[in-house]
Amino acid sequence: MSALPGAQDRRQDPRILVAVPTTLDNEFVHAIRGVDPRIEVLQIAPAGPVPDEVAEAKVFFRSYAFNPDVADAVVERAPGLGWMHVPAAGVDVALTPPVMKRSFAITNVVGVYDAPVAELSLALILAAAKRLPTYIAAQREGRWLRAASWDEVKAEPTVPVLLRGATATILGFGGTGATLATMLKPLGMRILAFRHDPKPDPRADAVYGPDQLLAVLTEADFVVVTLPLTRKTERIIGARELAAMKPTAWLVNVGRGGLVDDDALIAALESGQIAGACLDVFTREPLPEGHPYYKLPNVILTPHVAGAFPAINDVDREYFVAELQRFVKGEPLQATIDRERGY
Repeated sequence: MSALPGAQDRRQDPRILVAVPTTLDNEFVHAIRGVDPRIEVLQIAPAGPVPDEVAEAKVFFRSYAFNPDVADAVVERAPGLGWMHVPAAGVDVALTPPVMKRSFAITNVVGVYDAPVAELSLALILAAAKRLPTYIAAQREGRWLRAASWDEVKAEPTVPVLLRGATATILGFGGTGATLATMLKPLGMRILAFRHDPKPDPRADAVYGPDQLLAVLTEADFVVVTLPLTRKTERIIGARELAAMKPTAWLVNVGRGGLVDDDALIAALESGQIAGACLDVFTREPLPEGHPYYKLPNVILTPHVAGAFPAINDVDREYFVAELQRFVKGEPLQATIDRERGY
């Protein structure tokens, strides 16, 4: 990795202005200032206005708390910006036209969300396989929901299914997908990976490439989507892909809402074309009141919380401060993303 453009000048810069949202707590702001005596912090309200002083900003902590128009204004009004950090795994929302026109470095958070997102994916798979929503609903209604006889268990749709021997197709086999594979493998599941580079991976039983999507979907009992949202992956799961899945298969989306064609998925769920869906991410967030996903009995929803855990803000702070230390020293940043690829 080579040093960023302007690194030598930055080591001599008497002032390094870091633009952050006002939502950062005092401890975080104090940690940023403590990196180097030349650092000054400019706090900007997520809804604006953007102060004139932003013109001197060298670093932008592009939190998702920012109104998109305000974030774009920061970028447009800071000609000397050298680095924008996105405190998330996915950067799709941050790659706006003003950002794409510029050449400053962009970083995201690598590895931090792999375990929590994989754990929630595992929980959703287990909840679907073991019919937990159905049993919880029966509990609340005071009903004892059980097949009348074990002789009838094979034909009873509320009976839990066995994960041992089932196949999980993981679309996107980066940190999160690979971490999930290591959690599912001890359960006796067969793991099929789908990714841009289909080279063999010891964590998967087989790896499929971009031209093999339908093939890998036909084999799955559970399809877990962990892909980044890019021009190539937008609505990668549509009517054709859903039709390729087994009628007993479940779709689990913990990537981005835009990876799935909502109309096609709703139709597939209503018709029984697939068994169900577990969704943590949505095209519109918050999911609007009255949306069909709320009412469908074969859908399990979580409100985009897969990456959340109590210490997340502490981890984000440590991650950003470590990158900021590299930046002020003119050293290579560790988690730069490619604008064109989108990750």
